[in-house]
Amino acid sequence: MLGAIAGDIIGSVYEWNNIKSKEFDLFSPEVFFTDDSVLTIALAEAILHEDDYGQVMKRYYNRYPDAGYGGSFHEWAKGSGLEPYNSWGNGSAMRTSPVGYAFESLEDVLSKAKYFASFTHNHPEGIKGAQATAASIFLARKGASKEMIKLYITQQFQYDLSRSIDEIRPDYKFDVSCQGSVPQAITAFIESENYEDAIRNAISIGGDSDTLACITGGIAEAFYGELPKDIAETAMNILDENLREMVARFYKKYIQV
Repeated sequence: MLGAIAGDIIGSVYEWNNIKSKEFDLFSPEVFFTDDSVLTIALAEAILHEDDYGQVMKRYYNRYPDAGYGGSFHEWAKGSGLEPYNSWGNGSAMRTSPVGYAFESLEDVLSKAKYFASFTHNHPEGIKGAQATAASIFLARKGASKEMIKLYITQQFQYDLSRSIDEIRPDYKFDVSCQGSVPQAITAFIESENYEDAIRNAISIGGDSDTLACITGGIAEAFYGELPKDIAETAMNILDENLREMVARFYKKYIQV
């Protein structure tokens, strides 16, 4: 989960200033955590407390109203109701990493990824993106090879993972849809040599950089294991005390490091 948060933070300064290169500072002085981290940690809390995720998201929204949420989420979070708004956006995938750790069968992971996505992202593509991301994390932490993960995602979700990062990069544009960002984020992980390389791959294609790196980072952490100490410490120090505490509590229960 911290791998997703670190990816979000590192990518935060490149979302609107895309860089088509793997050569960049991981933590520039301007980095910050965005809605990707806030809603990921909100999901961790909902799972820990077995609480209603819709209500938890609204509480986190009120605590962090300027974290960079999408327009539809703003309207939903400010409203009194909890009905989903049929989103196919990549918000469902960016926040789902806790699911890949908290449940102990692939069947449960797929079911819970759908459930937690559907509080807002009940469109089939929004559900699919969350499930593909959570399943990749689960398979990675259970020891599946990259080829096994790639084959599963291709067969189960019909995502095209055939294009390399070098092939994607030149003409890739900003795309907030699950179908236009989750396959690319998974490819960034598959082609990586380690956690940092995965993040560099994700950001180097441009587009919705913080969310791409968030999705990639969650999978990469599960596959490679514990984050590099400097990256983990820097990311945790950028979070505020309340967010850090919730991350630590989730790790204590679900991710023994």
